Amino acid sequence: MDDIRDIKGLVPVPHNGWWLWALLAVVALIALALWLRSRRKPVAATVPVMPRSPYDIALAALQQLRQDNPPAEEFYTRLSDIVRRYVEGQFGLHAPERTTEEFLAEASLPPASMELLGAFLKESDLVKFARLRPGKEDRERAFDAAEKFVRETPR
Repeated sequence: MDDIRDIKGLVPVPHNGWWLWALLAVVALIALALWLRSRRKPVAATVPVMPRSPYDIALAALQQLRQDNPPAEEFYTRLSDIVRRYVEGQFGLHAPERTTEEFLAEASLPPASMELLGAFLKESDLVKFARLRPGKEDRERAFDAAEKFVRETPR
C-alpha cells in the first residue's frame, strides 16, 4: 500500500500574462479577417434564368433532329421521344413510360390533336418495333405532323 498517496493540493500557475496577449492576438486576427471580408466588392447579382417551356424545348429538339438527319429508326425514336416529353411537360402526362395505347387512353386533348398524335405515334411504333422502312416522304410527313402537333396544341 505504499503506492497509494493522498491527493495533492492546488498547484499555483505562474501569472505572467502571456495568455492574455495570445487571446488579444486571436481576437485581433478575427476582427481583421471580418473587416477585410466586409470590404470585398459585392458579387454582381446574377439574373435568374427562366426555365424554358416544354414548347420551346420541343421546338429546339425538333430543329436539332432535322439538322442531325439520323437513320430512320433513330429518327423515329427521337421524334417520338420529343413529342412524348413535350406532352409530359405540357400536360403532366407520364408519356415516356407508357405504351401508345395507354398514353392515348389517358390523354385528354382536343379531338384534332388526338387524331394527329395517335396517327403519328402509331406510325413511329411501326418503325421502331415492326421494322417498317419508311421513305423520305414518310419521314418528312412524320416530322411535319410532330411539329404541327407541338405548334397547334393549346398551351
